[in-house]
Amino acid sequence: MRILIVDDEEEILHMLQRNLEMEGYQVTTTVNPHEALDLARRDLFNLVVTDIKMPGLSGVELLREIKRINPLANVIIMTGYSTMAHVVDCLGSGAVDYFVKPFPDLDLLIQAIHQARDRLNRWRTSMGVRP
Repeated sequence: MRILIVDDEEEILHMLQRNLEMEGYQVTTTVNPHEALDLARRDLFNLVVTDIKMPGLSGVELLREIKRINPLANVIIMTGYSTMAHVVDCLGSGAVDYFVKPFPDLDLLIQAIHQARDRLNRWRTSMGVRP
């Protein structure tokens, strides 16, 4: 499964990339949400994990554009600034999950990523597509 991680905090990017690659995922990272859109237009990512607060383009705007480009993409939102309005906006725009940083338990995020992978594999199997 191919994952795109977008966050303006490089420490978060490196930590997630390291952990997810150890889980066997192919991970691409960027600190720039506009670059993330360019990457999503050029390549198929099964999952996008993005921060909400980033300079130039919010994670909610990125989520909406990613879903427009690839409606089957799973998007997980992460943020250090959680409000109920953010949660509702993100989930209403198509995010499959929402996590608050710093992650009190990284295993919960990794579990959500595994669940996204499993959903994708079930869909592929039901459509007769090889996982």
